Amino acid sequence: MCKYFIILLHVISSFTSGERGDIILDIDRGLWLNDRDFEMMIKYSYHFSTCCNIFVNGTTRDIGTLFNLFIKIYQYEYTTGSIEYGCRGFFLLGSTGETLALAVGRVPTAVSTTEILIVVDADLRDDSPLLNVSLFQHSNVNIIARSGNWTLSENFLQPRMFKKVHRSSQMRHKTGIVDLEGRRLQVTTSNIAPFSYLSTTVNRTVNGIQGQFFVANDERELDGVEVKLFLIMAEKLNFTWMMRKPNGPYRHGRPNGTSWNGGMIGQLYRKEVDLAFGEVWLEYEKSQYVNLSVPWYEVWINFLVPRPKPTENVWALAKPFRLNVWVAVIAIVILESIAVWGKARINSKLPPRFRSYVNTLIEVIGRLVGTWAPRKTQGIRIQLQFWHFAGLLVVTAYSSSLAARLTTPDYEPRIDTIAQFVKANLTWGRERTPPNYRHYFDLNDPYAKQLSNGFLIETSQEDRQSKILEGNYAIIGKISHSIFFPEVNVCNSDLANYRVMRESTAKFFISFGAQSWLVPSIDTMMRRLTETGLVEYHLRDVIRRRVNGSLRDVFIEHDGENTNGPRALKLKPLGAAFIILLAGYVVATIILYFELKNKNKIDH
Repeated sequence: MCKYFIILLHVISSFTSGERGDIILDIDRGLWLNDRDFEMMIKYSYHFSTCCNIFVNGTTRDIGTLFNLFIKIYQYEYTTGSIEYGCRGFFLLGSTGETLALAVGRVPTAVSTTEILIVVDADLRDDSPLLNVSLFQHSNVNIIARSGNWTLSENFLQPRMFKKVHRSSQMRHKTGIVDLEGRRLQVTTSNIAPFSYLSTTVNRTVNGIQGQFFVANDERELDGVEVKLFLIMAEKLNFTWMMRKPNGPYRHGRPNGTSWNGGMIGQLYRKEVDLAFGEVWLEYEKSQYVNLSVPWYEVWINFLVPRPKPTENVWALAKPFRLNVWVAVIAIVILESIAVWGKARINSKLPPRFRSYVNTLIEVIGRLVGTWAPRKTQGIRIQLQFWHFAGLLVVTAYSSSLAARLTTPDYEPRIDTIAQFVKANLTWGRERTPPNYRHYFDLNDPYAKQLSNGFLIETSQEDRQSKILEGNYAIIGKISHSIFFPEVNVCNSDLANYRVMRESTAKFFISFGAQSWLVPSIDTMMRRLTETGLVEYHLRDVIRRRVNGSLRDVFIEHDGENTNGPRALKLKPLGAAFIILLAGYVVATIILYFELKNKNKIDH
């Protein structure tokens, strides 16, 4: 005997409220839809979704039965009172196609991951508004009705159409590596080494939009890491393409309130193109406007800074010891001289010369450096022997260090941190507009936020060349695969005087931008290319073929090398010795003058 519970489903063109445990029914299974088929249709309809928004319209017994059967089969959470837009699954159940067509208007069909399963408890005519393809935009749709089942063709094919199917397995939507059946995609990129070397363009008008399109018929130009990855994708996904340059002064464009202005991202946002690549950084700001794929590599923003220059200091003789060592040596000399002088005043057996502090100080210093060793040391012989030994160690250490320093070039301190960069007051720039400082620098850092003060717009490469020759100019660029790629054109000869600053200013992951319906395929291809090592292969291959050695040499430090062997000493490093010698002569002359003057007085 059949038992029925009365089901009251609010008949409004909105989503009804309820939870999984709110409705428990025991209904006769005499449905026009087979339970097993319905279960497989639900499985095939929700590939991405792990939650579902449910809309029900109608009060018939079969609608109640279908609703109850759905919530029994569906294993994830669902919502019936409101739309959760973070939830991409939608189940629409009703008695007429017209009512359900109105309900579709509230579904975010522009999102390619939106999955819709529609069940109509009635016959569906071919001219039903529910079969209007334009209602569903990029979403994946399956429709079940008493008169048959339909599935909307893949969202990556044009034109889309509803196809009547006879088996539930035909409702499965393809994803990942799919066949685009030769569809022509509009692609945007830019000339930016080592990712793309495309340069030659022609003016064309496509889909009513005029732009500059890359000719791409030269193998030398159709090169670059991302170009190689793109060509593999085109082959595997079976699509053709047209490549165009980004418009506007910015390569990627800039956000403009609620939209995006210019550049690759602007073209993608306005749906002028289907795919964008060319060092597109994976960042939150861009992802608010367009879809970005999984990243394939990373880059660091960095500066080339002038190499340290050799320096010569007149006080080079003082460099073997640090200041604290010199203070210790002077203090010990004073203490030793006081000790000997004091002992001589107490003990009459000590040589009389030690009773004069000046004579004692001079002898202690002479014995320390090994230039004076009188024989008469009665009473303090052991003490002076130890003093001689200590002097031997000090003088040996000093002489060895001094010889190494004077015969090896000394250099200015390296610029390795942002703080040192700012203190060095270096300038930098490029010919086009300034970069987005929020992306290039950490503006919360007190030193990094000052880097923008050194930016100067350059009028030409000659202008940049003159700044490089002045020696106070830094070159901004990116590090990828241990290679530095300048953002500006620089001669190889100029790079010889530059090195990489150790501290980077920012780090970004690189991805592709794509329309929503293309993202799953690009993501899958990107993962496959990374896992199989093809990304690494093409990166190494392009760098090997297209990158000159000067971009690698900037990572090599030259200030620690002495490849030319010992250098001949010049006067300047020995200046302190000559200054001391001159001071000694002056003092000796003054003393001699007073001695002669005193002798004349005595004679008179």
